[in-house]
Amino acid sequence: MNQLRIIYAGGEPTDQEAFKVIVMASGIGEVQVLLPPEAVAEILAQRADVLVLDVKQPSQDVLSLMRTAALTNVRQPVPVIITGSQDAADRIEACLQRGAADYLITPFDAKYPSLIVRRLKALGATGRAARQLEVTQAVKPAVTPDAARPPAPAGPDNFDDAQRFVPREFLQLLARKSLRDVRLGDHVERNMTVFFTDIRSFTNLSESMSPRDNFKFLASFLRNVTPIIRQAGGFVDKYLGDGVLALFPGEPAQAVLAATQVQRQIARYNHGRRQAGYRQVRVGIGLHYGTLMLGTIGTVDQMQTTVISDDVNVASRLEGMTKTFDINVVVSGSVVAALPSDHPFKLRGLGSVTAKGKTESVEVFECYDTDPDELAELKTSLMSQWDAGMESYREGKLIRAGRIFGRIVELNPTDTVATYFRDRSSLAVVSQYRGKAWDGSEHLETK
Repeated sequence: MNQLRIIYAGGEPTDQEAFKVIVMASGIGEVQVLLPPEAVAEILAQRADVLVLDVKQPSQDVLSLMRTAALTNVRQPVPVIITGSQDAADRIEACLQRGAADYLITPFDAKYPSLIVRRLKALGATGRAARQLEVTQAVKPAVTPDAARPPAPAGPDNFDDAQRFVPREFLQLLARKSLRDVRLGDHVERNMTVFFTDIRSFTNLSESMSPRDNFKFLASFLRNVTPIIRQAGGFVDKYLGDGVLALFPGEPAQAVLAATQVQRQIARYNHGRRQAGYRQVRVGIGLHYGTLMLGTIGTVDQMQTTVISDDVNVASRLEGMTKTFDINVVVSGSVVAALPSDHPFKLRGLGSVTAKGKTESVEVFECYDTDPDELAELKTSLMSQWDAGMESYREGKLIRAGRIFGRIVELNPTDTVATYFRDRSSLAVVSQYRGKAWDGSEHLETK
């Protein structure tokens, strides 16, 4: 039988670990222990064959997960196994009445693994889970549980398995075969696209979660984002807690594609969070193409790889601009200039922008591929008016620019960028009358 993808939601850590050990030892599949909203997202993304659901958690989470597992409009239902202690018999019974396929009593006893394995195999044999394995996945989990991870082959490229902490691509760029060969001060200069992403308002979001739940949430977020980056031709340089700094050595179009795919994956993830009654997550992405210096810094006995370039800071500032404009993806003019003439991306110029802490302006563009269809179509249809408004704004014809952006807002009230420039044109007119020079560049005060 094909390997099963099993989601375990809720329960005690000791039960979760015992279950994972039993399943991994049997070789029938892999187990992911997830929070309820994460589990919902995985089910909706068709990355679950069996849901193991413990009743020792809020009823809202249990019912939400069961409803999601039973959905048939986009896929086959995901069979549910309920777990709980002997004194939770009434809740187990209620779940069975609502469509759960089977149940298991906790705590699990590793002496009798067949009690778990046989039931999982039986569910897989029904064909419902097996059919799910045939669905083409846009993204697969990036991290395999340690118990299921095959041992790394011997050889210099697996020096103490440490290369899991250093991107292989980094070593390749430094022309080193393994970590044994890396020397302090190794460096190389390359043109690359910097991909910078960050979760919006993460501080407020994290305050509603325990430290343990925060850690699981971030692990789930990175598990969704990292494979997309790698599949598009990039690699992660650093995990920044609630963000990612990634590099694309190839064509800038690969980075733009990754940005759109990440935003679509976040939309699927948010669908699951809505189903479970949790707050949605928004992610901003900034892209910039330039010259980077990659190398090693530190001391002989403690080195780390790093990337040094002002272009990294530019990408970070571009990500910050997504908050200012309330959009998803901002790319620099250097990225757009490097795209092929027949590229498929929907782009709209945002003029010349000077970010906080910078003296030189950067041409920036909005990539609106992942906007709702109606909003994207309106932006495209109003492009000639948009270009006229931006030209007037650059030339300092601010009253005219304000009128043009105002008409765009009337036709498309959800266009947050048009609203921004309409309002800024009015404010800028006042500033101009106070004797301030106009340089045609938008100066942003947020990072």
